[in-house]
Amino acid sequence: MALLALGIAITIGTVLLMLPIARSGAPMWPENEAVAVAGPSFPGGAPLSVALFTATSATCVTGLIVVDTATYWSTFGHVVIAFLIEIGGLGAMTFAALLALYVAHRLRLRQRLVVAQNTGAFTMTDLRGFIKRIVRMALIIQAVLAIPLAIDFYARSKSFGEALGWGAFFSVSAFNNAGFSLETDSLMPFATDPFIILPISILIVLGGLGFPVLSEVVHAFKTRSRKPWVWSLNARLVFTGTLGLILIGWLLISLLEWENLSQTGDYSAAEKLLITLFSSISPRTAGFNSMDIASQSDVTWLVTDILMFIGAGPAGTAGGVKVTTMLVLVFMVLTELRAGQAVQLFGLRIGRSTHRTAITVLMISFSVVIFATALMLLTTSWSMEPVLFEVISALSTVGLTTGITPELPVMVQLLICLLMFFGRVGPVTVATVLTVRPDTKLYELPKERPIIG
Repeated sequence: MALLALGIAITIGTVLLMLPIARSGAPMWPENEAVAVAGPSFPGGAPLSVALFTATSATCVTGLIVVDTATYWSTFGHVVIAFLIEIGGLGAMTFAALLALYVAHRLRLRQRLVVAQNTGAFTMTDLRGFIKRIVRMALIIQAVLAIPLAIDFYARSKSFGEALGWGAFFSVSAFNNAGFSLETDSLMPFATDPFIILPISILIVLGGLGFPVLSEVVHAFKTRSRKPWVWSLNARLVFTGTLGLILIGWLLISLLEWENLSQTGDYSAAEKLLITLFSSISPRTAGFNSMDIASQSDVTWLVTDILMFIGAGPAGTAGGVKVTTMLVLVFMVLTELRAGQAVQLFGLRIGRSTHRTAITVLMISFSVVIFATALMLLTTSWSMEPVLFEVISALSTVGLTTGITPELPVMVQLLICLLMFFGRVGPVTVATVLTVRPDTKLYELPKERPIIG
């Protein structure tokens, strides 16, 4: 169901972006940089490969681009991209369930189980209301935070209508962790503007928390009765992991890039802190950049690789293996080192099925990274660092790049499309299958312990 819905959205988006009305008539890049293309095209429209890559990137809320979003696409093209981002962010499966609820007025039991798992609905009876809350909550957050963005763009001498359009586009792109920008250099022109960077940072974090966590936060504000220490284990893990990764990433990137920022721009200490803070927030998994990724050190790329691979919270707009997965694995290791019998977090015990699910998601994602990186190294002339960065960015649906995306051959573009597609639905689907599959074994085989390590 999820694969079909996402595939249909990408197909429709590809056709719409191939229409001549979706193109502005400008070259693919302002510098007229050549891009490998393939497939048919309508007169004056985008080639099939360009439209497919853009539609896949938008629907999978990634943000990798082979043409300049700001100049290549027309206003119609930008609207199509924004709608694809919204569909991908809220989840093709959630949209399919919503349509089924209103058109067919029912879902089959298996479909309900899968949708409930992926949207975070805690009970089957709550599914209808939960899907409505997802859509309503997402639209309200994006509308509210689009206002300060629109005000700032208006103050930058844009017309009222243009400022509203830019505010809405950036709000949609940021909340859904997509990373598409209406500026050729992403957010670099606004790197030191807190009235742009901070609202977009808030949108990225809120979208990355996941809808179950946002629902708990809203419920806490409404009832004023729930304290943080009685929130669900999922919410506490997401909050802890999100805050910890942002602060650790901020510290490391600041230390690694402080002198680089001094050489590339006349920034104050406060402006450097703002830039490095955003450089820690965006990889999880928004794809905007307020500093030149290509100018960063290899160690900074490695830090960013780790942040991208982990991602943000489950059942949200972000990609990656998720902070909950990594925290469960970290505490599994700590428990083993301490010779403990069970993994305990915040006074609760983690079930062994959760251990297996976390390990499976991690190993599948890691294996895909290794395979795709090796394939790209064999078929291109780039070195390990930018290729690994590109692969993790695509698989984790981030959208950051060292600058090699527009130079990809068509076959490698298709590989990146597959990575983005798998990154959006693959780990979720695997986790769902592992969670809802019945365990019908009535016996266990004899146990033996092989030597490990």
